[in-house]
Amino acid sequence: MAETNATRKPSTNAGLRRRWAVDRRQLLILLVAAVMLASFGLFVLWPKHEELTRLGMAVGNERCLLTQRVSASHEGVLVSARIPSLRKARDSIERRLPGEPNVAEFLRMLDVCVARTPTVTQEVARSAVPYTGGTPAIGLCLMLKGPFLDVYRAVAGIEGIERLSRFRRLRVSQADAGGNVVAEAEILIYYLPDQSEATNQTLAQTQGETRT
Repeated sequence: MAETNATRKPSTNAGLRRRWAVDRRQLLILLVAAVMLASFGLFVLWPKHEELTRLGMAVGNERCLLTQRVSASHEGVLVSARIPSLRKARDSIERRLPGEPNVAEFLRMLDVCVARTPTVTQEVARSAVPYTGGTPAIGLCLMLKGPFLDVYRAVAGIEGIERLSRFRRLRVSQADAGGNVVAEAEILIYYLPDQSEATNQTLAQTQGETRT
């Protein structure tokens, strides 16, 4: 029995050595595989990832630039489409509120309104009372005479003139027993000069008042 046990010990040591050799080979294989995977990820996958990231950023920048250009083009199209309406609005504003008094044009439109009622006569004169309001305006004294309804229509037509104006004072009295009336009114017609012209006029008025 002693000899049998003695002969078994070397075989056990040999088995352990063989197992250790096998395990060491497996560890080396796993280590080499890990190194290869790490090298593949470091030298192949990482540069590709960086390149894809840069490409993604470049694509994002191009999309932003394209969106800005599209928005700018849309705004340009909208502005171009609004140019005719803006020009019409500007022309309408200039007609209603010109840069000069242009009293002759207002009197022409006044004659057209009164001519629609032939039974009404008119007299127009420059107002002797100067206007001292904040907005530049010219005062006119108007007298209309005729039947009440016709005079009323004439006054309504004058109010509808395409020029910024208002009746500062209006008084209606009976003219005769035939039903005619007399309407005496003071009309202010406004205008809007340039800022430089308005400043020069204000300075001229101030100097004139100082001299007096």
